[in-house]
Amino acid sequence: MIFLKPKTAVLLLNILLLPTVVQAQPHGESKQEPSAELRNQLFKQVLSDFRDLRECIEQEEGGVRTAHENMTVEARDLNHDGVPEYEVQLSGACACGAVNCSIYIYRKTAQGFETILDEASGLGVEVLKTSSNGYSDLRVEARDTAATRVETVYKFDGKQYREAKTMIVHVETGETKPASRRLQFKRGASSTTVTGKVSIALPDTFLVGARAGQVMTVKLTAARKSVRFLVMSPTTRNLVADNAREWSGTLPETGDYHIIVDADERNSMYSMTISIK
Repeated sequence: MIFLKPKTAVLLLNILLLPTVVQAQPHGESKQEPSAELRNQLFKQVLSDFRDLRECIEQEEGGVRTAHENMTVEARDLNHDGVPEYEVQLSGACACGAVNCSIYIYRKTAQGFETILDEASGLGVEVLKTSSNGYSDLRVEARDTAATRVETVYKFDGKQYREAKTMIVHVETGETKPASRRLQFKRGASSTTVTGKVSIALPDTFLVGARAGQVMTVKLTAARKSVRFLVMSPTTRNLVADNAREWSGTLPETGDYHIIVDADERNSMYSMTISIK
């Protein structure tokens, strides 16, 4: 009979238990390796659902074959029914920006597969402990700038995952703020005033709905001259005002205008009044 020293026995016990710890998976996730047939089906479904993506991939170096080889598929049981949904990501310039790649989630149907998330872009999906309409909530982290990242929470509305909340996070300080806020005018009012604190890394972005032909006036007050704003049109994304402290103009389009306030310094306070007539 061989007797082990106490420390040796503990170490051996830990080694024997290690596989059980490594194999444990977070709640709501299934990690089985998708079959080659399943990968083929999902790849064809993505190309069928997104024509522009398919046409771009066909022109890309390596074409469809390379895109298929580099595709990743991960099984996740998001509604806890024992049948996995599938997170699909493609690499390459057609599916990715400088860093973030498009993310799709599919579920099995009698006819094949249907997408339940197709508007996400980032570095991957985190399954949260909370849920909506029977499906786990999801968080997608994306790289924004060298100083910030973006975190978006998606919730299931009964048919699709929809964006519920998007936050900008300063990587160094951990400070967060909403990626955008909608401006609301009180009943009968044609103007509103907002206040805030901005830096070059964490600007404030406001959405305000207006009609073509209306006149928008924006006036910003701040102790530091570096605090400025820009106004961006709804669909063309043209700058109708840039690097301004005060601006007034007739609006060219109907829709949501973006007003972005930033500054060179950190913690720059401001007050801004927006009127639409």
